[in-house]
Amino acid sequence: MTDDSGLMSVDFMTGFTIFLIAFIWVATMVPGLFIGLQTRSIDYDAVAYRTSVILVEDPGASATIVSNYPWESLKDTQDIVRLGLAVSKDTPRVLDQNKVNRFFCQTSFSYPEDYRSRLFFSDYPYTFNISLKIEGENETRTIGDVVPSYYPYGYIRRDVKIKRPSNATIGETIIRQHNFNNTENVTFNEFSIVINSSSLLTGPVGQYPAHGGGAVYRINPSWDKIMINFTDLDETRNKIAHPTPPTSIRLTQVKFSEILGTGLVGFTPPLVFENYTYVTGINEATKPPVDIVDGNLSLIFDSGFFAGTDKYGAIYLNLTFELDPPQQYLNNTHTRPFDYNYHPANVTQPALTDAVMEVAVW
Repeated sequence: MTDDSGLMSVDFMTGFTIFLIAFIWVATMVPGLFIGLQTRSIDYDAVAYRTSVILVEDPGASATIVSNYPWESLKDTQDIVRLGLAVSKDTPRVLDQNKVNRFFCQTSFSYPEDYRSRLFFSDYPYTFNISLKIEGENETRTIGDVVPSYYPYGYIRRDVKIKRPSNATIGETIIRQHNFNNTENVTFNEFSIVINSSSLLTGPVGQYPAHGGGAVYRINPSWDKIMINFTDLDETRNKIAHPTPPTSIRLTQVKFSEILGTGLVGFTPPLVFENYTYVTGINEATKPPVDIVDGNLSLIFDSGFFAGTDKYGAIYLNLTFELDPPQQYLNNTHTRPFDYNYHPANVTQPALTDAVMEVAVW
């Protein structure tokens, strides 16, 4: 006869109990399998540190098609891959002044997109503030949003140095010392300058005792800004023979050339660098010909101007001054070119300035 009493056997109860215990045990273990998929909090301090490393230890990078040019010289931001500020990878925490100026120029980049894509390399929409306080400057340079006071953010502070470019001033003392003035009355006076890249990159840097010849003080014509100032040009005239100044004095042209193999070959800078002369009466850079009004003239060749030349060659600049009527003037065709080198009497050497960079990320 079938047992319809509805009572469960001891075997069934035992098995069901074991099943429940096993099920509960498995259920408690399952969440652990998804720990790696759970949302984590972002370590903003780590992001701030990583960003600071790119800024102060990396020189940045240009796109492959323009890799010969430093990123700070590129007008199209699409050609810039990475916004590092270091002079080179061999000089961590030493920042290039030209890169610093371009980085903090609010008209050069679109905030925050251009900075996020070239500094953080992440799809996460980080908000940030990057500031730089340079010794001797009243204003702190900054880019980004205001650092929050009501919720946490990542932060790093880095002590750095700013490398300022070299420059030469060719004034009355140098002109007299090297006989850089013509002894004949001519309409066109020629003056030449040589920038020997091979000597600057591989030769000794120890002629300037203040820095002991460290590699960080090297002048790299292909990547550095080069500044040449002329003063007291009127003193090169023979004022006894010609007490009256010429009716006009013009810098008619500047020819660029370099030594390739055994010959001298003309060099044409990119169009973006066509304006490099500064004279009185003109408030911005222009290109020759220009009038010399007060005997002062500046040639400023921005970073990347000579990037197309042979890295270990020699660059020659030939300036032509036209005088009406003919007189004696700045001229070294009878001597030798002015040498842009490491001698402090010729060139004011690169100098380092203390600065503090702060990076905040949230």
